[in-house]
Order: sequence, then C-alpha cells, then structure tokens
Amino acid sequence: MANRKLTANALVALLASACMILATAAASGSAPLKTMSPAKDRPYALLRKRLLLDGWLPIQNARCVQESRRAQACNRWLELQRCEGGGRCLMQWGDGDGARIMRVEVSGVPAGDEADPVQAQATVIDTAERPVQAASPAAVRCPATDFGPFLRAFAGTPALRRAFVAPLVRATVLVSDAEGDRLEPAYVRGDREDVFNIAYRAGAFHHVGVDGVDADPLPLDIRASTPDVREVGYVYGSSEGRSFEFTRRKDCWYLTGNPRPTGP
Repeated sequence: MANRKLTANALVALLASACMILATAAASGSAPLKTMSPAKDRPYALLRKRLLLDGWLPIQNARCVQESRRAQACNRWLELQRCEGGGRCLMQWGDGDGARIMRVEVSGVPAGDEADPVQAQATVIDTAERPVQAASPAAVRCPATDFGPFLRAFAGTPALRRAFVAPLVRATVLVSDAEGDRLEPAYVRGDREDVFNIAYRAGAFHHVGVDGVDADPLPLDIRASTPDVREVGYVYGSSEGRSFEFTRRKDCWYLTGNPRPTGP
C-alpha cells in the first residue's frame, strides 16, 4: 500500500512539473512547437484535471460527432476533436489567455455511455503545445473606435467579422448527461459560422438562424461592464437568447466571448 501511495504522489508531482513547463512556455508567444513528454503513457484523467486546475479550457469541435463517431464522448469531453480506429483520439485545449493550444493524443477513449472523463481508462500517447495562429487583420482597417459604429459595421460586413474575432472565443456550452443539464466553460473557434449570429441591414439588427436572416428588427441590450468590454445580448422569440462579449484592444474591438449560449 505504501508503494502504491508513493507511486501516485510521484505521478502527481511529475504532472505538476510538466504544467510548470507549459506555463513558462505560454509566456513566450514565439516559442516553437514542443513535445511534453512527462505526461506520456500516464492516465489522461490526471492530466485533464491538472489542465482544468491551471485554467486551461477545452476547445470544442463543432463536428466532433461526425469526426469521432462518439456522441456521448463529445458531450462529456468537450475537448475531443476526432478519433481513429481502436479508440485513439485527439484532444485540444487552450490556455487561460487564449494564446496557446495544447494537442493531446489519447488512447482508450470509450464510444458508449461509459464515456466518463474521470472513470475512463484513457492513456496519454503524446502531447504538444504551440502558439495560436491568429489571422492578421492588417489588411482590414478597424471601422470605428466607438463601439456603436463598430458593431454596426461588424454585423454588416463578413470581412470585418472574420478579421475582428479572436481565434479562440470563450463560451459556455450546454452539457446534458445522466447528471442532468449544466453549463461548462470552453473555447469555440472564432471561424465557426455560429460564433456570431446577428446581421445589420437597412439600418437595423436582425437575427440569423437556420432559415437565414429574420426580416424583423432584433432589439439588442448593450452593456459596458468595463471601459474596454461590451456585452451584447438579445432575446429572440419566447425562449431563445444569446450574448456576445467584445474586448477593446490597442487597435480595435474584438469578439472574445459567447457568455450566454442559445437557449432559455
């Protein structure tokens, strides 16, 4: 029993050391892709827990079910990207600043209802970390420094939406399983089509849904939580609503968050 306890303590210490290396690397945006060998061949549940404690967020793949064929795992493991035969899967995480991505190859990811991240006997095959590759808006000029004119231009011009969305957007994702419904924090990629679903046409904002742009104007609730942050929210119909967070950086405003997902 003492030997088992010693082994467990040594494993935790080893993973903690690995995460210290990750934190150091995250401070340098120009650091090259590096392989994090200390977590190799270790239980993925331990690495996953450590990443969450250190402020990393799972990066959700909108096509996870199609690319992994593991619907339950996609619902429980928001970081799951895709799987190959034999339960070998790719996970992706973003650091707290949205500046770095960690790729984790894992074996033993279950396909059925037993897809519990804590209980599943999944093992880390390899890990690697790299800076986020941001699309440079250098060719697109900021339409306005005042938020009102900026939002109208952003909602009305696809090129501006692509240029002034953060590569990783903080979101809250609805998870439904045997434990009930709950919201969990995650990143979604800024290039997802549904990351922003408001259009500006003919002097008014409009809701964009699966059937296209609603002809009726969409009232927006715009709030300034700080001088450099704006939250834009709406209620659509009797139950649907969303919110979007914009952050002012040195050159312009950027869509950085989806704090409230679609739903009641």
